[in-house]
Amino acid sequence: IKVSKIVSLADNLAMDLAAIDVRVEAPIPGRSAIGIEVPTDTPTPVMLRECLESPEFKNAAGRLTFVLGKDVTGNVRVADLAKMPHLLVGGSTGSGKSVGLNVLITSLIYRNSPRELKFLMIDPKKVELSLYAGIPHLASPVVTNPKQAPSVFKQAIREMESRYDKFARLGTRNIEGYNTKVDELERLPYWVLVVDELADLMMTSGPEIETCICRLA
Repeated sequence: IKVSKIVSLADNLAMDLAAIDVRVEAPIPGRSAIGIEVPTDTPTPVMLRECLESPEFKNAAGRLTFVLGKDVTGNVRVADLAKMPHLLVGGSTGSGKSVGLNVLITSLIYRNSPRELKFLMIDPKKVELSLYAGIPHLASPVVTNPKQAPSVFKQAIREMESRYDKFARLGTRNIEGYNTKVDELERLPYWVLVVDELADLMMTSGPEIETCICRLA
């Protein structure tokens, strides 16, 4: 039987099983078999605390490691933000984008002191990231006016360029190399730029912001 034939039956299987979604893994990596994942009738809630206390998160090497959640086998999954030039979280309303964003920010705050990490936050809706107003990890106050957003991106670009000059003077390639060669007081913190409702910003000042994102990435 052709694989495509089985994959095309996923919606029919979901309807017959009265399941929200059926995922077809075709083929299973390393095997000549097709897997069909069916959601359980009693979903298990995934708590942030148990993920943050897991050895996978505690023993991860990267400073910008954050929790993704658990996979279908119950293992905690983590990822390193420093290995991604940028990360776009997309999905329909109610699919968990905000929860994912808050988990990402909380993971980074748990892992780094204000000396090691600074946030720049843009929140045109004024509700999502306002929780973090006043935390010591902020490089500047949370920006809620979309017209001020381009200036935040430009601030990040200025910081990037000044860091490249510092790296060149010491002959290092990245922030890790730089921080190992300078005194503790001169060490540079990581900067993470968090934007909620990027689509809104693209409507008001798209070309300017798009160019900045490409340069930073």
